[in-house]
Amino acid sequence: MKGSAVGRLIWKDWQMGRVPILITMVWGAAALCIVPWGSQSAIVTGGVLFFIPLILMAHMLPLVGIGNERKNKNLAFLMSLPISSIQYTTSKLISSLLIFLIPWVTLVSAAVLLVEIRGVVPRGSIPVLMILAFMPVIGFCLITGACLVGESEGWGIAANVFCSSTYGLTWYFMTQTPALMANVTSPRVVWSSTSVTVLATEVSASVLLLGLTYFLQSRKRDFT
Repeated sequence: MKGSAVGRLIWKDWQMGRVPILITMVWGAAALCIVPWGSQSAIVTGGVLFFIPLILMAHMLPLVGIGNERKNKNLAFLMSLPISSIQYTTSKLISSLLIFLIPWVTLVSAAVLLVEIRGVVPRGSIPVLMILAFMPVIGFCLITGACLVGESEGWGIAANVFCSSTYGLTWYFMTQTPALMANVTSPRVVWSSTSVTVLATEVSASVLLLGLTYFLQSRKRDFT
């Protein structure tokens, strides 16, 4: 079983994750269908509804898929099988990333194409869209790390609350940063040095959080 342990654990998580993927994609697609109506209220409503399923998926996936595994004593059973702690950690990171990134990549790509093709929203908003889209990615990585490394359900909940409270603040500070908002209404995409720096920081933070999670897990000896 050792040779296929990671694959079997990933498959187990994938079977449970198919429904959330479908719900997220349907919800996000429905939200994008509102935007082409063209009015300001339609754009704002569609935009808000578009990010809700991404945030919910980013927060609920690790809490349910990882946190509940420890809470329901399933982790103790899994670790009694002939699998190593690194195999378990690898399977959880891969399966969680796969389940989260499939709807995220699909919906974000669809949103960018909608802006490019329909022209209802100025193309200059794409850098801001990408920066906002990576916020749930960071939240997902942080909550996943907290659920995996933490020894109690409280760590995942605390990470969830922290991330939830930062989205509004981040949006506010973005609107107060002229270097980010200056080209939002531009008819073409303008990647300023500030927007590139912010996006690169988000990507780096996500990778760092996942790497730190893997490192901390590799040093643990008790996984029950």
